[in-house]
Formats: sequence, C-alpha cells, structure tokens
Amino acid sequence: MVIAEMGTGGAETVVSDLVAHLADQGDHVAVASEPGWRAEHLQERGVRTVAVPLRSRGPGALGVAAARIRGEVLRRPVDVLHAHNVRASVAAHLGARWPARRTPLMSTVHGLAESDYPTAARVLDRVADRVVAVSDDVAARLEQHGLRRTRLDVVENAAEMGAGPGRDRARADLGIAPDVPVVLCLARLAPPKRHDLLVEAWRRVPAPAVLLVAGDGEHRDRVAEQVRAAGLEHRVRLLGQRRDAARLLAAADVLVLPSDREGLPMTVLEAMAAGVPVVASAVGGLRSLDARTVELVAPGSPAALADGLLRVLGSASQRAEMAARGRAAATARFSVETMRARYQRIYDELNRSRRP
Repeated sequence: MVIAEMGTGGAETVVSDLVAHLADQGDHVAVASEPGWRAEHLQERGVRTVAVPLRSRGPGALGVAAARIRGEVLRRPVDVLHAHNVRASVAAHLGARWPARRTPLMSTVHGLAESDYPTAARVLDRVADRVVAVSDDVAARLEQHGLRRTRLDVVENAAEMGAGPGRDRARADLGIAPDVPVVLCLARLAPPKRHDLLVEAWRRVPAPAVLLVAGDGEHRDRVAEQVRAAGLEHRVRLLGQRRDAARLLAAADVLVLPSDREGLPMTVLEAMAAGVPVVASAVGGLRSLDARTVELVAPGSPAALADGLLRVLGSASQRAEMAARGRAAATARFSVETMRARYQRIYDELNRSRRP
C-alpha cells in the first residue's frame, strides 16, 4: 500500500481496514506513507511500515519516496502495488515498475479538485494497470477526461463503526447537557471542507444548539478567528484532532459536512452506520444518496446549509427516519465486507495477469 499519510482521514481509514483485513487472512502487507497514528497502530499488529515523504511537494521528495519504495520491493517478491491518489501512484510507478520487474499497480482515486481531473486521468492512464474510483461521480469525471473505461472500476467506500458509549455518557464526557441540540463536523480544517461557510450558517441556528468541530489543518486559526468575530465561542467548540469518532457521533444529533467537493466521504458513511442523521452539500458521490437518507443542500450557500440544519434539528420524526435509513444503507450498500471483496477480486485479477 502506498499513501501520502496515515493519520486521520477517509482514505487512511480505508487503507487501515484493508491492511488489517489482508493481514488477518494471512497476506503479507507493507504500508509506505508519512508517519501517523494509524501507521503506529498497524505496526502494533505486526504490519511493516516504510516512511516516505509523500506529503512534501517537488521532484526531490518524490524521488526519495520512489527510492524507498524500490528498496522495499527489492527485499522480497511483491504481487500487487495499491496506491491511493495520484502522487502516491506516481511514486509507486517510479519505484517499483521497471522492465525487469513490472509489479501490477492499482490506483484508488478518493476525490480531486475539478481542475485536477484532466492531469489525473492522463497520468493514471499511463502509470496504473487498474484505477478504482470511490464513487460513480469520480469515475465519470476521470472517464470524461480521457481515462480508458477498460482500466476503471468503482468500489464505493465503506464504514464500520465500533461500539461507542451511550449518548448520556458521551455527552457527559464532553460536558454537554442531555437536552442540548448537538451538531458535529468531522473534517480536516482545509479549504474544500468550507468551515467558513459552516460558521456563517451557524449564526442562523439559535441557542442553545452547540456545534462541535473535530479536526485540524491549515485553516484552524482562520476558523477560530471567524468564530470569535461572530461571537459564537460559547456555541462552537473546536476540538482539534480526535481519534474517538464513535464517541463524538454518540453525542451528536446531526453530522454536517459543507464541502465544496467530495468523493464519497467516510465521515458521512460512519454517521449513517451509527444512526446519526446527516446534512451535507450535494457534491460528488453524496449526490447518489437517497434524499430521505441524507439532507442534501446546495453547496456554497450558508442560507441553504442553515435551512437544512434547522429542518433536521426541528423534526424528531425526520431524524428517526434518517437514522433508520442510514443504518439500512450502511448495511446493504456500504458494508466493509462488500468493499473488501471487490478489492480482493481486483487484486486477484492483477496477480493473475502479471508478466514474468
């Protein structure tokens, strides 16, 4: 597995699940990435990890990453390379695929900025044997920009939430009263996630509702300043990086995700699996979800986001229906067993097709 980092994030969650599953069934798996807490957890399970500078930009860092991947591949035979997103795919291609040893390479695309799809389609068509899109929307965009359909598969992300604490216990741990409406945003504090839009929308949601923002990133200071300027410090709590998603979801009445773009976000799937209603921007793979399961709102509009939150928070019956439908969809469509089986099928096909 090759991925930029192994911290908190949707792609990292998928990689952690696949690696643990493969290791449990007896496969030997190594993960090349920047260090992170998920990598540490995999090390504790006996999975080999290799530090590669894939978050750093520039050809120098890419060259170092490729060299370390090549060293890893030369240590023993490798049946399949599985890279996540474009830069990791290029590093895997440079490091492990040369005429004398052409290891099959699969690349999963978890979602890109619209302007990045043309380059991604061109590069992946050249370096990858198979490309997996996490949603039909991502697949359509790649195909639109020239990626050959014969190389393209769709494997939707999946979520499996461990048992969290009860609602009262989760709220007590956070110092929140049982009767206070709670909205949770689980997302890195980066431009595509649009926390600025969320804070603006929150001004329209009346007290005593509380907004929990879990995540960290380059926009943390900017978001904190916006909260202060809006006078919302008593109703918006910036929790920083968290590893207890199950606890936070147990405390929440609604999950919100106001992104400008998404592939198929794990936070939404995790909320559905936990029975937490979702209000999200109608973008990317989210548009494939049933409107009775997820409240989809126009992207980029604080007013639309606020209206969606108020509709869901104001109707206990709607929340109950959304929770039931979310759990059913998580079981029927977004199960980890289905995701693992689809990836395993592609691994097997690639391994059978490899050239001597």
